[in-house]
Amino acid sequence: MNYNGTEVFYKGEGAGEGAIVLLHGWGASAAAMDGVYNYLKQCGRKVYALDFPGFGQSDHPPACWGIYDYADCVQYVLGAIGLHKPVLIGHSFGGRVSLILGARGVASKLVLTDAAGLKPKASIKKWWAIKRYKAAKRKGKAPQNAGSADYAALSPAMKQVFVRIVNTHLDALLPQIRVPTLLFWGKDDKDTPPYMARKMHKGIADSGLVLVDGAGHFAYAERSDMFNAAVRVFTE
Repeated sequence: MNYNGTEVFYKGEGAGEGAIVLLHGWGASAAAMDGVYNYLKQCGRKVYALDFPGFGQSDHPPACWGIYDYADCVQYVLGAIGLHKPVLIGHSFGGRVSLILGARGVASKLVLTDAAGLKPKASIKKWWAIKRYKAAKRKGKAPQNAGSADYAALSPAMKQVFVRIVNTHLDALLPQIRVPTLLFWGKDDKDTPPYMARKMHKGIADSGLVLVDGAGHFAYAERSDMFNAAVRVFTE
C-alpha cells in the first residue's frame, strides 16, 4: 500500500469490525509477531500485521519522521484497508504508535506489551554518561560507537528518526485513552522497565496489568502461551 509515496507492506484479510492489528517493535518487522499472528488466525480471527516504514518489506520514510508521522501512516493504512476501530497489539515501538492511536479513539481495545513511549526515570549513571559524551563532542572526540545497539545499527537517516522518536514522550496521552487496555509486561524488562507499566496502568482508566515472572522485553514471545491466551480472551 502506498502512503504519500512510501510503500507500506502489510498482510492479513477481512475488513470491517473485530479485526486485530499487530504493531512490531523497533528494528524488527511483522515477522517478529508471527507466533501471535498465526495463533489468532487459527482461532478464526481477522488479523493483520504491517512493517513500519524503515523496516521489513516497507520503504524507508522519505524524511525525518517522528512518532506522530508513524501514527498518521498506520491510521491511513487502517482506513484504506477498511478496518473500523480494530484491536491494536503493540510491542515496544509499536506500543508508542498504539498509545497515540488509542488516544485518538482509533482503536476499540489496546494490548500494550513492554510498550515504549513514556519518559524514563533519570539516573545518575545516565546523567554522567550524557555529560561525558557532550563534553567529548565539544572537543571533537565523541566516540563513534556511542548510543544504544539499536541506534548504532541504523543508517544515518534512520538515526535521525530514532533520535526524534526516543525524545518524544507520550505520558500526557494516558488520560485520553478511554478504551479497555491490557498491559502485558516482563518483570525483568530492562528496556521498558515495569515502573513504566505501572505508570500506564495508573494513567489509563480502563486498564489491567499482567506482570510476568521470568520474562524480559519480549514477554509476548518468551511466554507466548500465556500471552496468546490472554489476548484471545481479552479480544473476544
